[in-house]
Amino acid sequence: MTQRYRYSRRALAADYARGAAGLALSAGPLALLNPAPPVWAVLVAGAALFLVYLLRTVARNSFRIELDETGIRAGGMLGVEIRWESLRSVRLRYYTTRRDRSGGGGWMQLDLRGRGRAITVDSGLCGFAEVARAAAREAQRRGRELDADTRVNLGALGSPVAPAPGGGT
Repeated sequence: MTQRYRYSRRALAADYARGAAGLALSAGPLALLNPAPPVWAVLVAGAALFLVYLLRTVARNSFRIELDETGIRAGGMLGVEIRWESLRSVRLRYYTTRRDRSGGGGWMQLDLRGRGRAITVDSGLCGFAEVARAAAREAQRRGRELDADTRVNLGALGSPVAPAPGGGT
């Protein structure tokens, strides 16, 4: 049975709003005023960054993950498939927005690699924990070792992880 996951409309709407506001605040003065060259350069750089952010949001809008018994597929503008038997590594990382690394204010990123292909998703994906658990389960079934950070982060998602080979964590 195929399971499908997408980024939530609510999260995407917030990203569109942030991107549009940033683009308006940086490109607006360029269109309405004649700023001095240093100010012009800063505004152009800001407009370019917000344009890239908006394009990334458009790509995430069409992005989807499909899981089934044969593998994982990332669909959207650039489709990628990794069959479970070709899965080489699974890494789950936590990125914090706080200096002291205390809980909250961060996100997770799941990186999957297999035979020259890679899929990366972040915790904004609806069903992210299910996708991470499925990938880790398949990696372990195929004897792929999960690093210590990945094991800790899977535990934070409430996912039991088999002991590392050699009894380590």
